[in-house]
Amino acid sequence: MKRNQAPTLADVAREAHVSLKTASRVLNESANVRPEKVLKVRAVMARLRYRPNEVARSLMTRKSSAIGMIVANLSNPFITRVIKEVQEVARTNGYVVVVTSSGGRADVEKSEIESLVRRQIDGLIIAPAESRRDTFSSALPSDLPLVTLDQHVRGAHFDSVTITNRRSACEVTRHMLGHGFRNIVAIGTRPYLYTSGERVAGYRETMSQSSFEPKPCLVEHEGLLTAEWLKNVILRKPAAEAVFSLNWISTLYVLRGLRELGVKVGPDVPLISFDDFDLGDLLSPRLTVIQQPSEMLGRESARLLFERLNGDETESPRKVILPARLVIRESCGCKG
Repeated sequence: MKRNQAPTLADVAREAHVSLKTASRVLNESANVRPEKVLKVRAVMARLRYRPNEVARSLMTRKSSAIGMIVANLSNPFITRVIKEVQEVARTNGYVVVVTSSGGRADVEKSEIESLVRRQIDGLIIAPAESRRDTFSSALPSDLPLVTLDQHVRGAHFDSVTITNRRSACEVTRHMLGHGFRNIVAIGTRPYLYTSGERVAGYRETMSQSSFEPKPCLVEHEGLLTAEWLKNVILRKPAAEAVFSLNWISTLYVLRGLRELGVKVGPDVPLISFDDFDLGDLLSPRLTVIQQPSEMLGRESARLLFERLNGDETESPRKVILPARLVIRESCGCKG
């Protein structure tokens, strides 16, 4: 071995006085190698500071030991917790996770899929940018395992992990009605997304069952939830008695807009947020929220993917629906 040249597996085999095949078996943790040879080869690997060439290994095994993950927004604290759990499961399976963002755009999402496929990922977890139709199957190899996270895709047949969006929205609405509020407004974004649709459906259902008019107000993008918009749509007479915000970023924009208008959350406008975030329980009043099981979402999506990678050939898509939890604080009118 030349000085300054990285040691190869052939160097390890020569130093350990074993065949290249035996060194390869030790590297790949094959069972049919005698323990004393395993110890000998590993000792040489440590002494030479041998590091396997993953590119070469992937060419030989036709596996990259990498999975891809595409999300809409990497700054979303909910998503960062999901990613962390996916990485933990991947690590225990000897894989790395290549994470990228679609920015919520279907065209970017498809481009990112094509890029990951060229890098020979073994599987993919994706939080789809589009729920109304399948916009990315054409970019997928037919044998690539895929799990959709958070969103269902209409007309597609993938394993999926979602939460109790509709049932949790019903629970929020019933809680607000229990306070005596009748003019309850639901505020959110991107009405075409599966999560938005399910949450609005739960809100509508519960309001209608109680013989009150549902008033969903959904905009295309969070930036439209300005103080002026809140003043003209939410606070005009008859002003909303309470607000149900359908996602965390909508909640932030609503909080900012109401503050600009001098309106106090809780005393003036009770509010419940679908999604918790790190400072939610430090605000005054503390936010009542639907807390999503982000860690469990990550673990379950990774579990489904690795079951496929390990040979699960179940034909019908597997659908996991995880429970979300209503966390009562003070912003809804409760005393906490």
